[in-house]
Amino acid sequence: MGSATVYFFGPAADDAGCAQCDVHLSEPASLESLFNQIYARFPRLAARAAHLRFAINQNYAKPQDLVQPGDEIAVIPPVSGGNVEESTNVVLQRAPIDAGAVRSLISGDVSLGGIVIFEGTTRCEMHPQHGALVRLEYEAYGAMALRQMRTLADQARQRWAVGRLALVHRIGTVAPGEVSVMIAVACPHRGEAFEACRWLIDTLKRDVPIWKREIWADGTASWVAPENAATEAFRISRMPAEPL
Repeated sequence: MGSATVYFFGPAADDAGCAQCDVHLSEPASLESLFNQIYARFPRLAARAAHLRFAINQNYAKPQDLVQPGDEIAVIPPVSGGNVEESTNVVLQRAPIDAGAVRSLISGDVSLGGIVIFEGTTRCEMHPQHGALVRLEYEAYGAMALRQMRTLADQARQRWAVGRLALVHRIGTVAPGEVSVMIAVACPHRGEAFEACRWLIDTLKRDVPIWKREIWADGTASWVAPENAATEAFRISRMPAEPL
């Protein structure tokens, strides 16, 4: 008898009460049947079922996809984000983002007249009950996040005439005023540069498994959920299941 390892990320780890668990498999089983068992074991996670997505071996998966013994399964709640080649830079890092260094990655080609740069910074906010925002804490499913970011870079190149591109996202602690994500795009013309940059940040926030948690002055912490979370996931229905 084999097993698959299930990893929980962001608020899903809070709901499950653990970062990972093993699920025994006597034979390949559908992702849906496996998560019927997971939901029976972790009822708080089951309450979030409509907003979850899943990955098998770092690739997004559908309910009918088969899980094999030895597979790695990731439970991915709604998301808020090394060099591939000289003209495409995709980075996930804990260190502060050097905006000047990122700009230099997409500068220098005189044929690229449209350069658009997006910097997402932590806002200084005040909560009526919890006080000032102290920091954001970003968590990522690292290997899959980088793979998804590289996929977005490839797709942007296919859709627009992108000459140079950089996607940089921080993980860990980000204080108010600091940059958490930076996207820089250089194209021959401004229109395609604007479109590519807007598409990249919107799609990154929807699809890349990176989550952020707000930490307030009174010590309260809460995960940030996107406004359209209900439309960003597929549901795996809850059914009676045998114990794991």
